[in-house]
Amino acid sequence: MIYNSGMANRQFQLSENEITQLQQRETQTRDVREMKRLQGVRLYGTGLPITQVMAVTGNGESTIREWVQKYQTGGVAALGWQGNGQNASKLTVGQRTDLVERLHHYRPDEVLSPAVRLSQGRFWTVSDLQLVVEQWYGVVYQDAGSYRHLLHRCGFSYQRAERVYKSRPSAADLADFEAKLEKK
Repeated sequence: MIYNSGMANRQFQLSENEITQLQQRETQTRDVREMKRLQGVRLYGTGLPITQVMAVTGNGESTIREWVQKYQTGGVAALGWQGNGQNASKLTVGQRTDLVERLHHYRPDEVLSPAVRLSQGRFWTVSDLQLVVEQWYGVVYQDAGSYRHLLHRCGFSYQRAERVYKSRPSAADLADFEAKLEKK
């Protein structure tokens, strides 16, 4: 099915064979983001107005045009996983096993000095993990999401940060204040 509205101005048009290839890949992928890219290119390439393609995919015009450009230069494969390889498997299997053991055996305050540690040191945080991964293995990931994923793979779950007010008085100051109140 080819839509002809607006095709006179559009230079990108898919052949029946290209449409079939995109549809086949759509049925094979399990990645929702890849599915959107495949559908976006297919719909745009069949002549569907860009506003309708945007409505179907939930993405903006510039993003859809970027997908089309990637498809034109690299085919269906270019619409697959968009990772740049910077974060992929920088730690070996042995290093990940060692990391799991270390993270479960030590707390951040036992391996990081307070000068470099951003947390209180009781629980592993992304910033703490970033420091020890670089220190122990010489590996730096480009994205904080990679560290969150690594923590999850090591058996840790996300916990909401505790609200600690830096301007809060110390326990001794509070006790003194309460003692003064009782005297009155």
